[in-house]
Amino acid sequence: MSKTRVTVIPLAVSAMLLVGSPAQALGWTTVPSPNEVPGDNYLYGADSSDASNVWAVGAVRPPRSGTSHGLVFRYDGVAWRSVSRTGLPGDEGLRGVDAVSAADVWVVGDRPAGVVRGETVAARWNGTTWTREPTPNGNPDGFNNLYGVAAAGGTVWAVGAYVDPTSSANRRKLILQRAGGSWRVSAAPRVANYERLAAVDATGTADAWAVGAAASDPQSGPLVPLALRWNGTTWASMAPPAPAGTALAGVDARTSSDVWAVGSSSDATGAAQPYVARFNGTAWSRVATPTITDGGELTDVVALSPSTVVAVGRSNGAPLVLRWNGMSWTRETTPGSSNPFVTGAAAAGPNGVWAVGYRFELNAYSNRTLTMLGM
Repeated sequence: MSKTRVTVIPLAVSAMLLVGSPAQALGWTTVPSPNEVPGDNYLYGADSSDASNVWAVGAVRPPRSGTSHGLVFRYDGVAWRSVSRTGLPGDEGLRGVDAVSAADVWVVGDRPAGVVRGETVAARWNGTTWTREPTPNGNPDGFNNLYGVAAAGGTVWAVGAYVDPTSSANRRKLILQRAGGSWRVSAAPRVANYERLAAVDATGTADAWAVGAAASDPQSGPLVPLALRWNGTTWASMAPPAPAGTALAGVDARTSSDVWAVGSSSDATGAAQPYVARFNGTAWSRVATPTITDGGELTDVVALSPSTVVAVGRSNGAPLVLRWNGMSWTRETTPGSSNPFVTGAAAAGPNGVWAVGYRFELNAYSNRTLTMLGM
């Protein structure tokens, strides 16, 4: 997804924004969001083009009967509201979203296509309705999933994985490119037997990043970070330095020389700890993060400026939010929720960040959508 960033602030406004500046700790609040009841509601991804055009996508699963289908929400500057799904298949699960403008939004995910098949889904919002576009599958006879999408310079990227019956490791990465009005599979070098891409971002037609995890054998071998860079012609593997047991889940390319990737690494005890890496235009370097007592993992990241970056995730049944101030990462204080999973993030204008996901609501004994705003 392409995170919205504002780098130039008019002088008259800058003084007003000094208090609560993103260089300081953000104040986090839970903001009401829609749910379909009864059923389990999940949000998996978010993106924005400005503070009054924020999108979140996911899925709802009915408790007993009915068809699981996508969730699409939009925050219009006042409240989160459900968006019509007209034009979508009706049985899709949505995982990623990229909001270019209020009249140009991309969503990706997958849908069932028989008992042992699942096919990719990509659709475009024109301000009124959705149009699903034909997309290829890595394995037309098996399961295919898309998890992330990014649009830049007229090119749209979607990434995920598919089941490869010829591989003992079972999973292969999947990269789709839309150029010239149609989608195609974009070939990339094989890094390992098992590969899965979780997120993508792009700064232009000749600069994109796709990240995830790889392993020689997911059953016995440790995960290693998977990071691929597009130069306008080909993909190249450029993995950041990381210990064994590291997986990447989110990426934000603020510029071609300022890219952040987040995920998790296993510590000496085997517990997950947050992992962050930064690309400076030439090479990746690991950036130290606080040790989380109960362990934690990061799922997404938003870089508002070189000195204001927010990463979100989960730690032992609580939201996990880390903030970069240009020198170090600190953990933010967040509202309490019942067993939350924070899965995505998006800019909320130049000084704020949305975090989305889902939480367990004991009274309903169901999962409900979760949207938090940090300002």
